Amino acid sequence: MYGPTPHQYPPVPEYPRATSSPPIILLVSGLAALLGFLLGLFVGFGAGAAPADPAPRVTVTIEETPPAQPDSGSGAPTQNPLPQDTAPQNTLPQETAPGVPTPGQTPSGTSPGGTDLGGLINPASLRTYVVGRDLQPGTYHTAGPESGFSMCFWARLRGAGGGVLATGMPTGPTGVTIQATDGAFQTGGCKEWTRT
Repeated sequence: MYGPTPHQYPPVPEYPRATSSPPIILLVSGLAALLGFLLGLFVGFGAGAAPADPAPRVTVTIEETPPAQPDSGSGAPTQNPLPQDTAPQNTLPQETAPGVPTPGQTPSGTSPGGTDLGGLINPASLRTYVVGRDLQPGTYHTAGPESGFSMCFWARLRGAGGGVLATGMPTGPTGVTIQATDGAFQTGGCKEWTRT
């Protein structure tokens, strides 16, 4: 129209277009996904914490000490059970002489393994009975601890020398089943055990 003709720019070159071939598109997409997965996998392995030293192993050493001999001059009076007029049937045998251990009996004041029961039970009443000789297998019950004590002690043992199978410190009436395979039964501070 009027004036000089506008400067004509050359036409814009056409950019190459992606191919529209489906197999090539799938191949390129699959390779990109595989490359991303492998890159993430290797980065993930490298990001882990450096291996630490193995956890320390705990070793427990148990030293058994011989049972302490009771001090006869301690001034503490020993409690002897009062004689009863009649003995109930199916009870554990009573000790013949107080303070004199019978064969298979643990010295008073100690329990299997040398554990000191202190003032929890009456040490004069701590007895060990051999199963099959002093008492027969079966279920025994007690009314609980002797008067003046908050709890009593019982243990099923592998033998007269120890080896605890089961143990308890009841504060009230309880029962225990002594198996034929038990070697001994130890009790202390409990009222009389009766077989049921």
